[in-house]
Amino acid sequence: MKASKFIGMTVLDNDAKEAGKIAELEIKLKHCLVDKIWVATGSALNKKYFSVKEEDLDKIGDYVQLKLNGKEIDQKTKVNKLGELAETGSLFKDIVGKTVLTCDAMDVGKVGDMLIDPKGCLIHNVLISTGPAFRKKHLVVSDEDVHSFGDYVILKMSKEDVNKRITD
Repeated sequence: MKASKFIGMTVLDNDAKEAGKIAELEIKLKHCLVDKIWVATGSALNKKYFSVKEEDLDKIGDYVQLKLNGKEIDQKTKVNKLGELAETGSLFKDIVGKTVLTCDAMDVGKVGDMLIDPKGCLIHNVLISTGPAFRKKHLVVSDEDVHSFGDYVILKMSKEDVNKRITD
């Protein structure tokens, strides 16, 4: 599942009552893991966020169902802003748009999305968009293709290797 499609899904407690919507993913890129899933509750003017981990997830389909009941959700620490408890630069929105470079420092494109397994909290692939706006092409890389994540994403691949794997 694309991370961008997972964000926005409705979250239910174990009593099938709406608990909120997926607001953001906190990611540990070096380990290819989704560390926390941030859920938004409340109205647009009074939004609060709480996080859940893999062990709190029960089922994922058209909705995300938690193993927690309403009382347990109410007891979770809630914050007014996502950045209050999340590590700097670890949110999905911070990673999308990062510039991707080859091992020989050539610009490949930008991180466009990620393919995740929400139930296992794993990141399977990173989707990279490359090329001009009207003729965008895509490159799918796995954790084995990535040398390092930081201000930039550096691949273990050369420009020739990248060109062989780019698709429309």
